Amino acid sequence: MWRVNRRNIACLTFGALVGLSACNAGNLSGRGVDARDVGGLEDDAALDAGDVGGVQGVEDVGDSGDAWDASEADAEGGADASDAEEAPDAGNVPDVSEEPVWACEGAPDCDAVNVTTTLGQMRGLNGCAFELALEDSMADGEALADRLLARVTGEGGGQARTMVDVLGALNRQGRAGVRSATETRLSGLGAAGFRWNTGDDDVSYWYPQGITGSSDADASGLVQGRRLIMTSWYHKTDARPTKGARISVADITDLSDVRYRHLLLVDPVEEGGQVDFESASYDSGNALHAGGIVWWGRYLYVVDTVQGLRIYDLGRMFRPSHTDNTEAIGISGGRSDAHGYLFAVPRIARYRLTSESCRVRFAFVGLDRQSDPPALVTGEYFSDHAQGKMVVWPLDADTGLLETRQGSTFASEGLVVGQTRAQGGTRVGGDFYVSSSSQDGSEGRLYKGRPGGQNTSVNWVYGAEDLYYERAHDRIWTAAEHPGARDVVSIERF
Repeated sequence: MWRVNRRNIACLTFGALVGLSACNAGNLSGRGVDARDVGGLEDDAALDAGDVGGVQGVEDVGDSGDAWDASEADAEGGADASDAEEAPDAGNVPDVSEEPVWACEGAPDCDAVNVTTTLGQMRGLNGCAFELALEDSMADGEALADRLLARVTGEGGGQARTMVDVLGALNRQGRAGVRSATETRLSGLGAAGFRWNTGDDDVSYWYPQGITGSSDADASGLVQGRRLIMTSWYHKTDARPTKGARISVADITDLSDVRYRHLLLVDPVEEGGQVDFESASYDSGNALHAGGIVWWGRYLYVVDTVQGLRIYDLGRMFRPSHTDNTEAIGISGGRSDAHGYLFAVPRIARYRLTSESCRVRFAFVGLDRQSDPPALVTGEYFSDHAQGKMVVWPLDADTGLLETRQGSTFASEGLVVGQTRAQGGTRVGGDFYVSSSSQDGSEGRLYKGRPGGQNTSVNWVYGAEDLYYERAHDRIWTAAEHPGARDVVSIERF
């Protein structure tokens, strides 16, 4: 994309590439444990006993809590210097006289978006202040992932797998309903949900964060005819290397009989011309916090806290040859391992803020699938003030990627949230929803508002996190994070 007098190009030129209607669409206005469960353990296929509940393993314990932790600066919004360098630049394009209607004019005015608002009231911002671009081309990312898949299935003895395979191998049994304390807290709001098995509910070194589901993934609201929830977890440990981040795929078609499985997110790496994979981490080595996720088709968007967004490809997932070593990852000695998990999902792309963009953090992400074009909604977390921002990024519904013009994507809208401890957010019918933790003592609140208006709210859960809107059921979901209180819960939209 371009800015007037800086990266201009005619809409007709762009239209010749993708169709003239795309130009009009851009005129945005405000718009394995492989059989039974052993709780917190990974997918060690040799373990085939019943659920052993609180069994965890040897990793370090920890509590992410709601307070900002300096050791997790890159997870809760503090910049890690090693992650904040060398932002990509969309580059220059020929200057032309004809100006597209979707142009962002001039250089971004970051002072104009570094503003405050009153507690409880959202304030609109100019989306043109925020710009993302791919770090490397999609073609390069896909080629690297394909080379990885070829090596895994060749030398590594693994197998290519799909979501069909995952759904046929759900190995953990959830528990129907939510905690009595949550039922009381959400009384009158039509609460419904489930709990992880006791081991995953109690494990102290994996923390659930993001949430999405089949309503995001497909226009029908179903994947393979099933109603699904997907959550992300990050590995809370001081050990290095970490196990990064994992996702859980849960079949909630029948909420009284929820089954699920964990999958590991992995990042392809190349050294000396050889491609391998490692756990999903920040450049600093800390585990990817995965504070928000959105599932669209084969793509899984995961927030990258100070950088932007990552894309993991569910269409290129694989099964490593072995699941008997929870410490091993990568291809070595004629075998492949993914920390004991039966399925691994590789990264194919990374969107980063450009050098010209105003700074903004990516603590969570939600999807507005009903807008035209559809859009990702990202946001910031701050525990000590209510001036965190939310930013709306238009999606190309045909490709599932950010709507890109001349190499970059400008936000279509921004706002100051006006609430503290925003852990999740989304947009439905023009209304912004914000999931905030520790608003009533340790309990959360779910806020609704529009720029310029007063936010309204309802009771929300203890340990509230990311948000997911399920269209067919008109429900808003979150996955609570604290051990022993990890309800995956929804209420009727208000």
